Amino acid sequence: MIDDHVHPFPLEYAPLELHAITLDVDTDAEAERRRRSLAPGRLYLHLLQAKLADLLGVDLPDVTAARNERAASDWTGWLQQLFNDAGIDGMVMDEAGPPARPTDPSGYASAAGRPVWWMARLDPIVDQLLGQDASADEVVTAVEDAMEAAALAGCVAYKTILAYRTGLGVDPTVDLKRAQRELDAEHELPIRRRGKALRDLVLRRALARAADLDRPVQIHTGFGDSELRLAESAPDLLEELLRTPEGSAARVVLIHGSFPWTEAAAYLASSKPNVWMELSLSNLFAPVGTAHRLMQMLDVAPRDRLLLGSDGHGSPETHWFGCRVLAEAWEKTAAILLDAGARPDWVRQAREALFDANARAVYSLAG
Repeated sequence: MIDDHVHPFPLEYAPLELHAITLDVDTDAEAERRRRSLAPGRLYLHLLQAKLADLLGVDLPDVTAARNERAASDWTGWLQQLFNDAGIDGMVMDEAGPPARPTDPSGYASAAGRPVWWMARLDPIVDQLLGQDASADEVVTAVEDAMEAAALAGCVAYKTILAYRTGLGVDPTVDLKRAQRELDAEHELPIRRRGKALRDLVLRRALARAADLDRPVQIHTGFGDSELRLAESAPDLLEELLRTPEGSAARVVLIHGSFPWTEAAAYLASSKPNVWMELSLSNLFAPVGTAHRLMQMLDVAPRDRLLLGSDGHGSPETHWFGCRVLAEAWEKTAAILLDAGARPDWVRQAREALFDANARAVYSLAG
């Protein structure tokens, strides 16, 4: 499969710390204690350990030690064993790096033993410039210039986490004068909550630039880590933006299945000619329901509008686990489709579309 949403994994040996695989990103000592105390009762961590124990051929209590011994002896070999077992043929990686500095994915591709393409984030550029008291015009221009530079450097997509900043309730009528006026009145706000009007304008202009550069834009929708305000991440908040000339021009990918608004995102992917939806992240943190969410997606949206990813981050086991969960969920989904009367050839074509062909088409991937 093409894993269309991943974050960098370590290129050198790192021990597996299961409690660190969490949506709780607070950094104080109490948060660390909480993560450790709750880890044994988290179903997704238990299932990850169980699958890892099967892969390594050890008993569950021995899995972390066995993994660390295997990984320490040959880190690259361990990475490739994981990715081979998960059936990953290539990855689209979020650069998650310094603003306006394109990622060189060659090191990850070499370590993974398969193609790695990269996408450029938009929000860090805005954050950095707001911290420097840049004007609204300077911010918009910098984002557009960075998008062009990233395209020239080989990025295959752009990504915004506006849901983590000022939310997806984008006002598509904002102009530069209003953006500057409201920015001037928000100096007391934290950087991440500052410049709502400006950020709304940036996204609209970024969609227009992405269309010009023939690159899709991934938009974070639905749940995420503990810094997110969930109510501001619902996909239907984007409807007015998607009705604008800019919002209807670019290829838009609503990522993470917009969980818990999966069917709402599927509706947008079904009714908007330029919208796709992607399922990732919830397969890591709510794995048992993945087949149900896949079925919700296919029940509403055309199979050619659906993509899959792991949102693997930190430990490479998250990339592996997310993709293994998707593959196993598909088998359950396929059985439901066949039982409903779908013909085997249609089901086969659906799997090919979701796991490979759609990603290659949306991101213009070679090979």
